[in-house]
Parts: sequence; structure tokens; C-alpha cells
Amino acid sequence: MSRSLTLLLPHVPASVQQRLPALETMLARSDRHCALPTSLQQRLLQLANLTATESDPPLGPLCALGDGLDAGSGYWLCAEPVHLVADQDRLYLAARAESLAITATEAAALTAEFNALYRDDGWQLFAPRPAHWYLRLPQPLQVCTTVPDGAEGCDVWASRPQGHDALRLQAALNEIQMLFHASAVNGRRRDSGLPAINSLWLWGGAVMPALAPLPWQALYGDASLLRGFAARAGIPCTTAVAEDGAWLQGTGSSLVLLQDELLPSDMARFMPLLDALRRGELVQLDIHLTATPCSYRLDRRAARRWWRRRRPLANLI
Repeated sequence: MSRSLTLLLPHVPASVQQRLPALETMLARSDRHCALPTSLQQRLLQLANLTATESDPPLGPLCALGDGLDAGSGYWLCAEPVHLVADQDRLYLAARAESLAITATEAAALTAEFNALYRDDGWQLFAPRPAHWYLRLPQPLQVCTTVPDGAEGCDVWASRPQGHDALRLQAALNEIQMLFHASAVNGRRRDSGLPAINSLWLWGGAVMPALAPLPWQALYGDASLLRGFAARAGIPCTTAVAEDGAWLQGTGSSLVLLQDELLPSDMARFMPLLDALRRGELVQLDIHLTATPCSYRLDRRAARRWWRRRRPLANLI
């Protein structure tokens, strides 16, 4: 069976000054394809040939599944705990879950308070990880929501839910903000000088979708959506991504998600890929820089384009 690899690099800041010779060489010698989504989640959905039938792409149920929840029934939304700040007549997204240092005890307390309030409505809030929360509703909503990527520091009015059930969801958010404001959890956080967990960012609502056969036999990476794809499709997902070229073992097609900020160990991670292409052990490599709308494809012939000079990675971002 032919060996091919899809490599996703979602965190390459435009200010990076580190030179990555092996990666830059592969990018310079590849065939470039653009007009792709720059959101990591949207890029993964497109690569998986998943066409959403709901108002939102089905990120909620797939991410919930990837975080270990039974998301096979009901309507699921990602419900990220956030800190909002009011400024006169505007409300800003000041901090997202990963920067709030939420403890498991705090997450359990706030979800319990929410579930007590919405028990009669059948709404359930889950926190399988302190920073990863999900909202399950018994019936679907007709709404279009906004992924919070890039919304930090922005007025939340521009990102409010839209659609037939938007007012219902917005009313619930207002109620949630009052509930969390009065919670003893946030009283203790304020006393400790920590930002309050004073709202939820709801997005990606859908029922669990049917998946077409994925174009990979194995996945590597630690992201909720990636684990959700693996669980739904019944294929292995290795969350610890090694730096020794272990992705090149075996046969078939694999997808690797590297989430390092500055992509260290260029020679250990990327040089084996270039060597494998030159030897014909890897028949195709697709590199996706999700900081750009582009992907880069190489095969054995492209890897030998020695006349194409590499450029600093920052020039491509």
C-alpha cells in the first residue's frame, strides 16, 4: 500500500524568526494550492470531506465525542467558559478558557448550578475537561454561531447568534451570565484577583453527523475534533506526537497535527519526511499551514527541485 501523509501546522506566528531549513525546503519545492479555510477546525472538516447539513458545522458533537462524552443523541454545542468585560454600552471577550486557569472543582460547581437551573428544559452542561465544556439540548436549534477564534478583544455583539432561534439562545446567555455572576465560584475568584468565569461562548451546534470514510488509516495529534473523528470512524488516534519520524512507520495514509507554537526540532521532525520523499518511501506529502489559506503538495519528483530556493517561513505567513 502506498504511504502518504497529511501534515497540519496550525500555530506558525507571522513574527517567527526561527529558520526551519528542512520545512522551508519542502515548502519551496512543493505545488501550492490556496483558497482554503484558515480555521483549523474548518480545514479538518474539509479534509474529512464532511459537508454540514446544519446551520453550523458539526463541531459540537464531534469535539464532545473526542473529549469522551456520549454525543450520539441530542443537539450539542461547544460551550466555552469565557470572561467578558463591559465598557459603556459594549461587551468584549476579554479572556478565553485556556487563559482562565479553571480548576476541575470550579468547572464541576458551575456546571452543577447550570444544570439545576435548566433541569426542566432538558438542557445539560458537561465539563469533561476544565477548559472544554459542552451543552446538550434535547432538540436542535436553528442558529448560526461564530467560532471564538480571533474574537478575543472584540465586541461580542458582532458575533452574537443568528437565525430563527437566535433570540432564544441569546436570552439563555443573558440568564447564564446572571447565574455565573452570583455564583460563589466567581466570588472566590474575584477575592483571589482572578477574572470571573462570567459567560459561555456557544458555537458549533449540531447533531452527530454521518461520516464518509476518512482518507486516513491513522491520526496523530491531541485535539478534541481530531479525537472525535477517530472515535466516530473507528480508527486509531495517537495523541502523543513524537519527533523521531514515527509517523513514517507502516503503510497507508495518516494525518499528523503539530500544535507547537514555534515548531522546534526542525531537523528531527521534517528532515526524515524530505528524505523519505527522495527515497520514494513516502509517495505524497501534503503540508497545511492554517495561518494561511494554502496547502503544499510534494511527491518524489517535486522533492528534487533543487533549483527552487527556500525562503524564511515568516515570508509565507
